[in-house]
Amino acid sequence: MVDIELNLQFQTPHPELTEPLLYQWVRTTVHEIAAIYQEANQTVPFQKIALTLRFCDETEGRALNQQFRHKDYATNVLTFEYGIDATGTLSSDIIICIPVLIQEAKEQKKPFLHHAAHLCIHGVLHALGYDHLDDEEAEEMESLEIDILHTMDIPNPYH
Repeated sequence: MVDIELNLQFQTPHPELTEPLLYQWVRTTVHEIAAIYQEANQTVPFQKIALTLRFCDETEGRALNQQFRHKDYATNVLTFEYGIDATGTLSSDIIICIPVLIQEAKEQKKPFLHHAAHLCIHGVLHALGYDHLDDEEAEEMESLEIDILHTMDIPNPYH
């Protein structure tokens, strides 16, 4: 079992984003990925995960995206992965921009919490080393997102 340390920061709070719900999304994602390693008879490369999950406004989201990705707009989720230290602790910061999350949920006609769960899972998967830089990686990551969301009775976000 992987130990999870979750630090929540609400620069921009939202009443539906509760600590138990956020912890459930993170825990489910981490445990699903750990199970993939175990099913493949591979050692899980981390024993502990230390995540900061920060919810920000559009100004902060834009500034971070500009500073770190050189893109002048607020994006939905940014993940800063710091690797695994000598103690086996994987560390990462995940930033979710609440106004972008709300706007995307409306545009995509999805419930707020469904889209929030998807972005949280997406960020955690990035923290765990998954990416979508090419078609093969994108397909693998999307498949994992769909499967993890399915365990929470949330429909495929790509339909």
